[in-house]
Amino acid sequence: MPQYFGKLPTTNQPWKTVGAVELVNKNERTINFAAGDSRLSLSILAANLIRVRFTPAGEFLPRRSWAVTVDDKDWEQVPFEIKETGENLEITTEKIRISIQKQNCHLTCFDLADRPFAEDADMGIGWRLGGVASWKKIAADEHFYGFGERTGFLDKLSQVKTNWTVDALDYDAITDEMYQAIPFFLALRPYVGYGIFFNTTFWSQFDLGAAQPSVWKMETRGGELDYYIIYGPEPGEILRTYTQLTGRMPLPPKWALGYHQCRWSYESEIVVRELAQEFRQRRIPCDVIHLDIDYMRGYRVFTWSPNRFPNPAQLIADLAKDGFKTVTIIDPGVKYEPEANYHVFDQGLANDYFVRKVDGRLFHGYVWPEKAVFPDFMRADVRHWWGNLHKNLTDIGVAGIWNDMNEPAIDTRPFGDGGEKIWFPLDAPQGEVENLATHQEVHNLYGLMMAKACSQGLQQHRQQERSFVLTRSGYAGIQRWSSVWMGDNHSLWEHLEMSLPMLCNMGLSGVGFVGCDIGGFAGNATAELFARWMQLGMLYPLIRGHSAMSTARHEPWVFGDRTENICREYINLRYQLLPYIYSLFWEAATTGAPILRPLLYHFPNDPQTYTLYDQVLLGSALMAAPVYRPGVEHRAVYLPAGTWYDWWSGECYQGPTHILADAPLEKMPLYVRSGAVIPMQPVMQYVDELPPDEIRLRVWPGNGEYNFYEDDGQTFEYINQNFSLRTINVLTDTNQTIVNISSTREGKWLPPQRQIIVELVGVGQQQFLDDGQSKNLSFSGNYLGGKEIKNRK
Repeated sequence: MPQYFGKLPTTNQPWKTVGAVELVNKNERTINFAAGDSRLSLSILAANLIRVRFTPAGEFLPRRSWAVTVDDKDWEQVPFEIKETGENLEITTEKIRISIQKQNCHLTCFDLADRPFAEDADMGIGWRLGGVASWKKIAADEHFYGFGERTGFLDKLSQVKTNWTVDALDYDAITDEMYQAIPFFLALRPYVGYGIFFNTTFWSQFDLGAAQPSVWKMETRGGELDYYIIYGPEPGEILRTYTQLTGRMPLPPKWALGYHQCRWSYESEIVVRELAQEFRQRRIPCDVIHLDIDYMRGYRVFTWSPNRFPNPAQLIADLAKDGFKTVTIIDPGVKYEPEANYHVFDQGLANDYFVRKVDGRLFHGYVWPEKAVFPDFMRADVRHWWGNLHKNLTDIGVAGIWNDMNEPAIDTRPFGDGGEKIWFPLDAPQGEVENLATHQEVHNLYGLMMAKACSQGLQQHRQQERSFVLTRSGYAGIQRWSSVWMGDNHSLWEHLEMSLPMLCNMGLSGVGFVGCDIGGFAGNATAELFARWMQLGMLYPLIRGHSAMSTARHEPWVFGDRTENICREYINLRYQLLPYIYSLFWEAATTGAPILRPLLYHFPNDPQTYTLYDQVLLGSALMAAPVYRPGVEHRAVYLPAGTWYDWWSGECYQGPTHILADAPLEKMPLYVRSGAVIPMQPVMQYVDELPPDEIRLRVWPGNGEYNFYEDDGQTFEYINQNFSLRTINVLTDTNQTIVNISSTREGKWLPPQRQIIVELVGVGQQQFLDDGQSKNLSFSGNYLGGKEIKNRK
């Protein structure tokens, strides 16, 4: 029908395609092709990393100052061979082969077994007014993951994903644009895996077979096509290279891994003190209290309400004595308030730090303080100024900043007056004069650059301690500057269910420190929903409860004794697992590995895992199968190849197999891989409450190796090798298990004297005083932890 749901048909301009290669030019790492006025270049940056650039006419654009990728010249040169025939030019590295057809510049990659991937489709590369695109073939049984912050299930095959940051209020399973825009994905099929990073900050879009079932397409409104092909084949190797390209997260303070409590809003100092007292009296661990926008004076950023928070320094000091860190929210909108002695507005206006329209007029929109102006974070001097504004918060003890509304989220009228959502005019100039761009090019970078300004400011003003940074919006590389939460979710079972694939796809996009609001931000959770959400939230890298104004309170104790006890048990387990979780954060910081992982990450050749979105691995050893529907007390669980143990009962299973797991309200099914080592600590009410004088190493029979990372958890001394990294090996032969704790310790940090308890689950335990020496512990006897091994095909 020509008018389908009221939409008139659209006529698109035809695409122009690349002609035959006329000239080939080679240098140390790049091969350049000329085809008429078009230019194609391939840069070999690593044995598994190829950069592809195409411009329809003329020269390639110079590198932008805000580029999120490592400069080509900074990669160590790798050997490769070039073979040229009459029809093709082939480039071979030690890991892949790339073939370019001279007739039309079509590109195909091959692995060492000659399996093709990232293969150009018939269109290859095309351009038209306002866009450049590339089309590639979808291989049989190929699936697509990542794409940053995305709703719906894990696999994005047959979907369209647009990269343009928006305030995604009231998002659901079919929402496209979100708060984050990360144009990166992994493609996976048995024995073949690769990643694509689409290196454009303009509006861009992936079509994963929606228009043509056998073809995927990437398109940008920038003037060039610029993308990186990253060969795996394992997802871990793809992410290692991708985060080498775009950066990795720094180690956060250990307290940031504890439980965070938040609400819009804890509206006064009195309410905050009562909240802290409830946590301690009820013996529910908590490390962080967040203050939402109502701590400010009239929503003016970098101010305090003199009536509701008359003495913030004393409040923060008293909270610190009870083991709480304070995190405050900051928005980019600065209240437009001339001649009112508001220092942020006055300084920004005097130094011309705010975004202006192309005609030079100051841009304004409406956010919480009503009429507001917005810093141009593309400028280094503006980021420096903004970072320094945090000093009045850090000087009184604020330990972290929560950056919100930074897509940017703006209305045409004051909130509540029925305005429309807008962003800066697309032709608004941004950035330094010598590197000027329009908002059309840098819109997706606004949240990233705000987070960068914040992170650098906290580093400047908290030089002895690590800080916590949280952001709602960002772009590729956001992991370098901030953790991320999934914005304004709802108190719905569907949102609990969706949180797993959302967080897993963020991890598969290089962003490991992520979380969702436990209980849901908008709406009212039931007791059952909150209990199930807290069980799953225990696994989130960022574990934070949050709720909105006008909703019921969502603290763990408001739903009655049964739910409170469940919350306490699972938050206690979170704190017991902190040594294990902290080692995962070290792994993320050094390799780019996700903390929360879909099963396909460790089982990429098992097609059963490709669409499995409702089970998750915390690291490589601990798997959860949460319940995400009301009234459910049993659920199906898939156990991949290998031996698995039930965390609670000790029951042992041989995979691959499906089982029916018992899951009453008090229990979330958890499973551990054989040969696993999981270090645990005693329950604490906050991270540094007790001296670290005991570590329990829970070990399961089997064969495995574990790297146990530790440092002081607070300072930056780990950068100077002040950390401890020890290898623990597990070897089981018949009914004897050897646990070897190596004396070789990487790093200079020595843990305090403590008792080490090594528990071989289901067999027995041994303990010793840790003196740094090698320990070789032998356990004999049959596994008694549960029933006999089951193999249910």
